[in-house]
Amino acid sequence: MIVGFVSSWITSIWRDCPRYLSGVREWRGRGGRVSGFGVDRVRMSMSGGKDPTQMTDEDWKQVLSPEEFRVLREKGTERAGTGEYDKMYPVKGHFKCAGCGNPLYSAQSKFNSGCGWPAFDKCYQGSLKVEVDRTWGMTRTEIMCAKCGGHLGHVFMGERFTNTNERHCVNSVSVKFDESEPQLPEAPLNVK
Repeated sequence: MIVGFVSSWITSIWRDCPRYLSGVREWRGRGGRVSGFGVDRVRMSMSGGKDPTQMTDEDWKQVLSPEEFRVLREKGTERAGTGEYDKMYPVKGHFKCAGCGNPLYSAQSKFNSGCGWPAFDKCYQGSLKVEVDRTWGMTRTEIMCAKCGGHLGHVFMGERFTNTNERHCVNSVSVKFDESEPQLPEAPLNVK
């Protein structure tokens, strides 16, 4: 009985390790951030360094928290207003895919749409792929990470929130914030 409990406890810690370590990554020590230690490195080692496009659901379950798996791999949605990044508006940095670390959005592309999820008006070129989603009796354009195919959310057109006329409505659990600023070109998706 005790052996079974200890075994399941160790398994749950190992499975949820990236979620716990994500807080460590944000820690600031004397002289700056902890160097060379990040959730992306842990996830790559836990997945055996596999190419994200070749990973099975079982592989993803080993590197994602249950909520990340539900949203990124099963196309779930987090409840409105509950996400870590909904009300976060950094001046510098970027948001990357929580599954594979692919840079998706600059901090400058984030805006307050009042929808309850992080909203962006443009993305790094080539970082997203789109698919028409006709579930729930409506037509929406789903946005996914171009590198691993993880579900991010949906893009809405014609709302006139910003000059690009796009609102990328993204689940917080689908992205991670990174303070670095990749020098990548940005553009709206211009979905027709």
